Amino acid sequence: YADSLNIPEGTYNITIDGNVSYSIDSTTVKTAVKTSEKNVRLAAASSESETVDKKIALNTFNAEEGFVISEMFFTGTLTPDGKQYSDDQYIKIANNSDTTMYADGLAFVESSFLTVEKEDYTPDIMNQAMTVDAVYLIPGTGKEHPVKPGQELVLALNARNHKELNPNSIDLSNADFEFYDESSDPDFADDDNPNVPNLISWSNNSYSYFTLHNRGFKTYALAKPQVDMDTFLKNYRYTYTYVFTFDGISYDMDDDGYKLPNAWIVDAVNLSVADSYQWNVVSNTLDKGWTHCGEVDHDNSRYGKAVVRKKSDNKFVDTNNSTNDFNADAQPTLFDK
Repeated sequence: YADSLNIPEGTYNITIDGNVSYSIDSTTVKTAVKTSEKNVRLAAASSESETVDKKIALNTFNAEEGFVISEMFFTGTLTPDGKQYSDDQYIKIANNSDTTMYADGLAFVESSFLTVEKEDYTPDIMNQAMTVDAVYLIPGTGKEHPVKPGQELVLALNARNHKELNPNSIDLSNADFEFYDESSDPDFADDDNPNVPNLISWSNNSYSYFTLHNRGFKTYALAKPQVDMDTFLKNYRYTYTYVFTFDGISYDMDDDGYKLPNAWIVDAVNLSVADSYQWNVVSNTLDKGWTHCGEVDHDNSRYGKAVVRKKSDNKFVDTNNSTNDFNADAQPTLFDK
């Protein structure tokens, strides 16, 4: 993108705001861009025919930047007789800005790819988009759900008092929002708390209802989609191929998900576990690290633990590096201490 203008020699502060369109795997994406540079010295041209070039990199941004995932309780709990209980999973979202923001239209998404299974997916679009299966949006028309600076919202996988089923669990009946899916399997129907608003389901690859990976093998993100659901489901499909190798035999594989442009993502958190970690499934510009509960795969000590974002001077730490930004194996904040 180029522009030209005639200005006197001198030192300038340059600010650029605008909108651009570009392609990701044949899909056109529109996004805002902004950048600024201070104390730029522009020398005079030596002749009327000469031009002085100044190149500035443009950064995509999202108008809702400031929201972060502040906590993820994905491990679930154990019942008194030692059985796994996962219906009490929840996520916290925080406003990490200095002004009131609105959560309407903010999406919570789950990656298609696993952080414990590295494949050469083709075409490789990771530097432009995150490949996702599950997409859930906070409802609202724009200004229905204000979130004050520092305030958090609780998204419950199942907004009920789980202590009624498991005394080792918690009461999520007063969550701000809950996930709800129409199940195609009558034996695994989802509960619906009529007093808690449902998130809007755009996509879910489960035949029953959505749950977080309770060992933390996926990546999760917040995003602000710039298109409606029908457009997203129609135009943002991503078909990829890879070679799967098992016991020395290779198989040509193909699959599909949805490509969520990185420019729409406001926060991302890679989860994994040390003895199985292979790679991050989002661009390093979104998250350079990863966090965890448990030290090894199937670690029974992970139950009842969460990843909780650190705070500094009443602000959540956000360096786009989950290794630095989160306390791993932490006490979930909604549990009794």
